[in-house]
Amino acid sequence: MLYVVAWSLAGLVGAVCLFLLVTWAICVAKGRRAMRTYPPLGRFLTVNGHRVHVHQFGEGPDLVIAHGATSHMREAMACFATGLAGEFRVTLIDRPGEGYTPRLHRRGESLREQAELMADTVQALGIENFTLLGQSFGGSVALAWAIHRPEGLRAVALSAAPAYPWLPNLPWRIKGPAMPVLGPLIARVVLAWFRKSYFIDSYAKVFFPNAVPENYGHRIGLPLSLLPHNVVADNRQLARMGRDLTEIGPRFGEIRIPVEIVIGAEDKVVRPELHAHALAREIPGARVRLLKGQGHMPHVGDPEGIGDAVRRAARRARAKDDVGTGAAQAAD
Repeated sequence: MLYVVAWSLAGLVGAVCLFLLVTWAICVAKGRRAMRTYPPLGRFLTVNGHRVHVHQFGEGPDLVIAHGATSHMREAMACFATGLAGEFRVTLIDRPGEGYTPRLHRRGESLREQAELMADTVQALGIENFTLLGQSFGGSVALAWAIHRPEGLRAVALSAAPAYPWLPNLPWRIKGPAMPVLGPLIARVVLAWFRKSYFIDSYAKVFFPNAVPENYGHRIGLPLSLLPHNVVADNRQLARMGRDLTEIGPRFGEIRIPVEIVIGAEDKVVRPELHAHALAREIPGARVRLLKGQGHMPHVGDPEGIGDAVRRAARRARAKDDVGTGAAQAAD
């Protein structure tokens, strides 16, 4: 009997080891393919000893873009950023743990840590005055940026940005990969064995009431976002997001620059009444515009609406500067 049990256990251990080996091999192959298919778009800077992927294009006043969760700069390029290049010098930065910018540590970067690194990157690029566009999670980073590193920041445009904690119970798809020990293993199993259609289907809620655009995953470089190290970093950031928003929420009233907020009128992920409208009541002079027929992805369904928000924010910043200059000249 013991002989049978021993052989059964040995067989089970062998099967588990084989499964893990095959999973690892599949992940390596998929990772290499993703990086060949979606190479870096820009260049790399070393900022505070950390490698940061940046891409600049266009001419005009400076616009810096903070992309959303489970994505990287390629999504902004594919959806709306190139349309702004005729009016702004656009700077895209892969947030830490996303795209080609490595994570800062294993704990999940806070909103403040991300804002600090991105602000230091902007300074390293020699950008002195700029408008900041934050999309979804990137909008939360933009709020932390405006509070903790306001130098040079002239205006903010927010698209579908979470401003307050709203997920009392994190779903398993976030909690699993965010786990301290098992998270990386879960991320590898998902990448190796889940069909691509599973990830595309998961976009249905964020695109509601619209359909997921055809070939969307390829356009935005989704396979790069699904690499295990990116998945773990991304979900650890999401897992701590509620705590970070709770920390900065009482300071929203300190933001004294023009803020333009746009959000899909049908957004069921970041509901306008719980985030955009509540935030506008906290920030002096903030303005909200609902984009009709859009859910949580207005940067895809209504890129012109996002561009208009950026233009309004930049225009208000210039008007504010002109008033300040006129007042100073009158005083002289």
